[in-house]
Amino acid sequence: MRLFAALCAALCATIVACSSAPAKKNVDAAPAEVPELAGNSEYQGVAEGNLDTAHAAFIQAMDMEMRGLQHEADSMWMLAWRYDPRSRFLSFKVAQKMLAVGADSVAFSIAKVANNLKGKKTVSQFETMAHLYLKAGIADSTRKYFVLALDSSKYQDMKLMYDYSLFLEAVQDKKELVRIYDLLLPQTNYIQSLLGRQVNLLAELRRDSALVDLFGRAHEATGQKDKLAKMVQVLVMQKRFAEVRAIADTITSSLDDDAVIIELALLSYANSPKEETLKFLKKKYYTDGVRVPELQYHLGILEHMEGEVDSAWVHLEGVHLKLSRDRTYGAQACRNLSAMAFGKNNPELAVMYAQRADSLLSGEGKVFLAIALGTAKKYEKAYALLDSMLEVWSRWRPMEAIADSAQMAVIKARAAAKYQSFQRAYADVLLLEAVNVEKHFAKDSLKMAKARELRMKAELFWESVIAEDSLNIQVRYEMAMNLERLNRIDESFAMFEYIVKSPLLGELDSASVFNYYGYTLLNLNRKPGDVEKGLALVNRALSSFAPGKAPDAIRDSKAWGLYRLGKYQEALDLMLKIDAKMFDGDKDYLEHLAAIHAALGNKTEAIKAYKKLLKIRPGDPDALKYLKGKK
Repeated sequence: MRLFAALCAALCATIVACSSAPAKKNVDAAPAEVPELAGNSEYQGVAEGNLDTAHAAFIQAMDMEMRGLQHEADSMWMLAWRYDPRSRFLSFKVAQKMLAVGADSVAFSIAKVANNLKGKKTVSQFETMAHLYLKAGIADSTRKYFVLALDSSKYQDMKLMYDYSLFLEAVQDKKELVRIYDLLLPQTNYIQSLLGRQVNLLAELRRDSALVDLFGRAHEATGQKDKLAKMVQVLVMQKRFAEVRAIADTITSSLDDDAVIIELALLSYANSPKEETLKFLKKKYYTDGVRVPELQYHLGILEHMEGEVDSAWVHLEGVHLKLSRDRTYGAQACRNLSAMAFGKNNPELAVMYAQRADSLLSGEGKVFLAIALGTAKKYEKAYALLDSMLEVWSRWRPMEAIADSAQMAVIKARAAAKYQSFQRAYADVLLLEAVNVEKHFAKDSLKMAKARELRMKAELFWESVIAEDSLNIQVRYEMAMNLERLNRIDESFAMFEYIVKSPLLGELDSASVFNYYGYTLLNLNRKPGDVEKGLALVNRALSSFAPGKAPDAIRDSKAWGLYRLGKYQEALDLMLKIDAKMFDGDKDYLEHLAAIHAALGNKTEAIKAYKKLLKIRPGDPDALKYLKGKK
């Protein structure tokens, strides 16, 4: 150890003393070149030519390293180089020793001389040169020697590649860094830290296809499903839906990552018919045995939408409390269960699920709860809840600590939206009560006056919303329908004209807008041109659907328009395509069917339809008039 330290000190002193000698220009432009040894009297302390001594020291150094005597071995390496300074191997060995103890300038000087000596060029020598140029801040030469080292090692030296990657990060050569990470990742079994850096690089370079390949290789090498899920995510971003579905089709287990893949696969069905999406979900659930809560949730929601209520109930009821990752899913499942409970004529259960949805959302589901209470005819409870929430939000003030004006504006906008949502809910509950009164007390003038009062109160809430949000097209649509029910027809039609010409029409179910406005024109038939205009609007509603997919309610509207135009047979042909069982208790449908049959002289069918109509609407003047004349 003492010998090694003494040799290091002597060597450093010698090289410092040589610094006044003229420097020889080198291709790599190194700092403070050590003069060549031959004929250099100033290079003191090096006894050139005693090869036997050098060889003996070399043998001892090797032996000591094998026995773990590192300090003693270092001394022998120094001694061997002293007696054979023209050995490329020994010179680089000493340069590496100097580098290891922090004598960078000495190591650089020795390595520069060594690099011009004859002998076998090795990976470690190129690596040493790369590190020395890196410390000297000479990027081009650093890259040159890293590449030489990697080429010589055939890119099998993992540490060398990692060191090169750190250099590439420092010089921001992202393209080359991607190439090196591609080589390095398989050797590290796709360690997460490196994988994350490569993902960020590819994303920054917008190389989405390379990202897909990367996650695919990572999944194949590690078998980890999260890598496959990430691959599917990128495929979805690239809209490579056929590949997404092919991967989803292989899922037969019920891990968390399987749930992610299934949900991502559903995005590939966004523009597909609901029947196709439902078929996919049923196959995964029933055939492949995938039982993740997310799949069960989406299956239940779609089944509900497609009218498969019993199956939807089973799936949603079994999953609504299991969706811990996303409580909004659980809340939405409860809302669907609430709607189905109303369909089963169980309002108490419906309200219970609405309350559970509110609980899952930590009190953020009170709008739905209020409407559920109104639907259950618990009007006073609904109004009390809404009054309390309006009171809260009318008194709301932002915290004084918020000084940022942009943030303040966002917070105020959110608060205003909350207040408006409860105003709209209040209007909805008022309408629910009004409709209930109109349905059951049509002949009671006092009750009907109350219904009118409820509708006018709802209008006040909508006007308040419009005053703050004039572009709210949904509220305008609700107002237009309510005005028609209040028999304020001109105001209603003016509002409908505004809606159908609005650039925001796309925010609504335009088919419903066209059908409602068109049917009202057909039904009232107040002046010339109304029937043609109404039928044109109904046809616009029908054009929103694929052939044979239009709702029967819109077909009924068109049939009524054809009847108004005297096209009775066309009207009847269309009416006969409607599912009569679904409209057996609908007074408007029965009125239309009876009138069309009567116009065609189909007495038996007309009498049958008018008799059904009288059971629903006793005293209907058209029914009584027709049946009286047929006795």
